[in-house]
Amino acid sequence: MSLIMRILRCAAVLCLVLVSLTPVLAQDAATQDAAPQESAPADLKQASDALIKVLNDPQSREALVELLKRTGSEAQSGAGDSTVASSNGAGQAAGAQDTTAEKDHFAIRIGEYTRGLVDDTGFLLQQVSRSLNGLVLIARGEIQVKWERVRETGIQVLVVLLAAYSGFLLSQAAAKAIYPRLSVYARYGGGLTRTFVLLLTSVVDTLTVAVGWAVGNTAALVSYGGFDTGVTLQESLALNAFFLTGIANVALRFVFTPGRPELRLLPFTDKSSIYWYRRLQLFTYWQGYGMFLIVPVANVAVSFVLGNAVRFLVVFVSMIYLFALVHRNRRRVCQGAETYAETMQSALGRKALSTAGQLWHIAAYGYVAAVFIIWVTRPFDATTIILRATGLSILTIMGGIVISLVMTRAIKGGIRLPEDMNRRLPALQSRLNAFVPRILKFMRFVVFIAIILLLLEIWGVLSVIEWLASAGGVALVSSYGSAALVLLVSFAVWLAVMSWVDLRLQERSGYIVTARERTLFQLFRNAATVVIIVMGLLLALSEVGIDIGPLIAGAGVVGLAVSFGAQTLVKDIITGAFIQIENAINEGDVVTVAGVTGSVEGLTVRSVRMRDLDGTTHIIPFSSVDMVSNFMRGFSFHVALIGVAYDTDITKAKEAMYEAFRRLQETEFGPKIFGDLEMHGVTNFGASSIDLRARIKTTPGDQWSIGRAYNEFIKQVFDERGIEIPFPQVTYHAAPPPFADSGKKPKRRSKPEVDATDLPDDAPPDEN
Repeated sequence: MSLIMRILRCAAVLCLVLVSLTPVLAQDAATQDAAPQESAPADLKQASDALIKVLNDPQSREALVELLKRTGSEAQSGAGDSTVASSNGAGQAAGAQDTTAEKDHFAIRIGEYTRGLVDDTGFLLQQVSRSLNGLVLIARGEIQVKWERVRETGIQVLVVLLAAYSGFLLSQAAAKAIYPRLSVYARYGGGLTRTFVLLLTSVVDTLTVAVGWAVGNTAALVSYGGFDTGVTLQESLALNAFFLTGIANVALRFVFTPGRPELRLLPFTDKSSIYWYRRLQLFTYWQGYGMFLIVPVANVAVSFVLGNAVRFLVVFVSMIYLFALVHRNRRRVCQGAETYAETMQSALGRKALSTAGQLWHIAAYGYVAAVFIIWVTRPFDATTIILRATGLSILTIMGGIVISLVMTRAIKGGIRLPEDMNRRLPALQSRLNAFVPRILKFMRFVVFIAIILLLLEIWGVLSVIEWLASAGGVALVSSYGSAALVLLVSFAVWLAVMSWVDLRLQERSGYIVTARERTLFQLFRNAATVVIIVMGLLLALSEVGIDIGPLIAGAGVVGLAVSFGAQTLVKDIITGAFIQIENAINEGDVVTVAGVTGSVEGLTVRSVRMRDLDGTTHIIPFSSVDMVSNFMRGFSFHVALIGVAYDTDITKAKEAMYEAFRRLQETEFGPKIFGDLEMHGVTNFGASSIDLRARIKTTPGDQWSIGRAYNEFIKQVFDERGIEIPFPQVTYHAAPPPFADSGKKPKRRSKPEVDATDLPDDAPPDEN
C-alpha cells in the first residue's frame, strides 16, 4: 500500500513539473516566421545561431568571457598608455601622489565603499528587471507557445520520469529487505558501526537512484523512434533532473535518517527529522526540476530571455520558501540546541552550541540571500558556483565536526596506553592526560577558527588562502608554526626526561633503587623541568619575533639583585647542593638536623621536610643546618644499659643477657642482626644499681625495634632466674605528736561567754 502511495505522490510531482513547463515552451516556427517580418538578413540569423550554440556550451561560453575580458583590459591599458604619453612627467607624479593620498584618506575610502554598494544594488535591480523581461514578452504575445509541441514534450518527459520512478521505487522495495538486519547491527554496535551502516545504506540508496536513471534511459530509447533516434534533449534533461534530485534526497536521508533513529548521527528527534526531511525534500523537487529541466528546456526551445525569467521565478520562490521555513523554526531550533547543549560536558562546547542556536537563523538568511544574489547576477555559472560553494561548505563543516568529535572523545576519555607500557612507565599515562587534553582543547578552538575562515574563503568574503600565500601570511604562519613546533618539541623532550627518570626509579629484578638515587633523580627532575620550560618559552618567543635579548639581560639583572637581597636563600641553595652531593640526607632517613630528630619526608634544593616521633612536620632551611646526624648509614647499634642489684651475681646477669640475645636471634629480627652480642660489662656503680652495658649491631633504621624486643627478652629471662632489676624506693616514717613524750593532755578551751542581749529573738535557749 505504501508503494502505491509513493507512486501516486511521484505522479503528482510530475504533473506539477509539467504544469510549470507549459508556459515556457515556445513555438520554433513562430520564431522563425518572426524573422522575415523583421527583415533580418541570413547572415545575422546564422550569427545568432552560432552565438546560441556557443552560449549553450559551458567551455565555449567561458572562452568567450575570457576573450571579452582580455579585449577590455587591452583597450583600457591602451587608453591609459595614450593618456600617459600625452601628459607631463612632473605633473603626472604630483597628480599620482595627490590621488594616492586622497584614496588613503579614511573618509574617501568609506565614500568609495558606499558608492560601490549602491552601484551593486542598482546592478542587482537592473538584473532583476532584465530577468522579468521574458514574462513581459509573453504577456504582450511577442513570444508564442506552440501547444502541440508542449503536449508532445510533456508526454515524453512524463513517460521517462514514470519509468525512472518505477525503477527507483521497485529497487527501493528490494533494498528495504536488507535494511532491518543492518538496523540491528547499528542498534547494538558502537559509533563506528552505526556510521558504517549509515554509509552503506546511503550507497544502496544511491544505487537505487542509478537504477531508476538507467530504467528511464531505457524507456527513452525504446519509445518515440527507438534506438535510431536516441534520447532527445528533453528526455535527457528530465533524467538528469531526476538523478540530481534523487542524489539530493539521498543526502537528506543521510543527514536526517527519518524513521531510522538507530542510524541517526545528529541529535534530531524522530518528529523533527521527519519534519525537516519532508520540507527540504519539497524544496529539492522544486529547485531540481525547475533549474535542471524547465529552465534548460525554455532556453533551448524558446529563448534565453524566457529561460532567464523562469530561472528568476524559480529562485525567487525558493528564496521566499526558505526564508519562511527559517523564520518559522528559528525558536524551535534554538531551544533544541540549548537542550542538547546542557548534556555536553565541555563548557566551550555548550557555549558554542548555545551561541550557534541563537544565531543560526541569521546565517541561514545570509546563505539564502547570497544564493539568490548569485543566481541573479551570474545566471550562467550560478549553478556551478553554488554547488561548489555549498558542497565545499558542507564538507568543511562535516570535517570540522568529525575532528572536533574525535578531539572531544580524546579529551573526555583521556589517553590510554598499552598495559606493557603502563607497567614499565606507570606515571606516563597520568602525565599525558594532564597535558594532552588541554592541548586538544586549544587545537579544537584552532579548528573552529579555521572552519570559519575557510567558509569565508569559499563564499568569497575573505581571501584567506591568497593572504596566506602572500609574504605577510607566509611569515606569520612560519613564525607561529615554528613557535608551536618548539613548544611541541620541548614537551616531547620533557616527557622523555620524565619517563627516563621514572624508568630509573623503578625497581626491577636485580636492581634496587637506593634512597640517594631517588633523591638525586627527583632533584634532577625538578631542575630539568625548570630548564626545559624556560628554554622552550624563550625559543618560542624568539620564533614569534620577540627579541629575547632584553629578557635574558633582565633575568640576569633580576637574578643578581635577588642574590644580593636574598643571601639566605642563596646560602640555602648552595648548602643544600653540597649536602646532596655529599649524600648526607636522603628521603626516608632518620636524622637529627638543627636539633630536631625525625624521618625525612622530602628534600628540595632549599630545605628539608621532616616529621618527628609526635607526628609534627618540620621544614628546616639548609642555611640553619650546621651538623647532620644520620641514623641510616651502613649499620646501627642498639646500646643496652641494664641495671642490677648490688647483691646480684654479675656472671649470672651476663649469662641472662646472652640468653635474651639468643632468644632475640630466633625471632624475625634475626636477619637484621650483624654478629654476636658485644658485652661491655660493668660500666657504672649507681646509687641503687650496678649498670651492665652490651651492644647489638643491626641494619640501619632497625636499632629501635630490635632494642625494644631485646628489652622484653631481658625482662623475661631476669624474671625466670630471679635477678632483680632495682628501681628507686621511698620509705615513709610517721613522726609522733609533740605531746606524746611529756604525757600531758592538752588543756580544754572554755567557751566564750555570750550576753543574752546579743542573741537574736529567734535563737534557741541555752540548755546549760
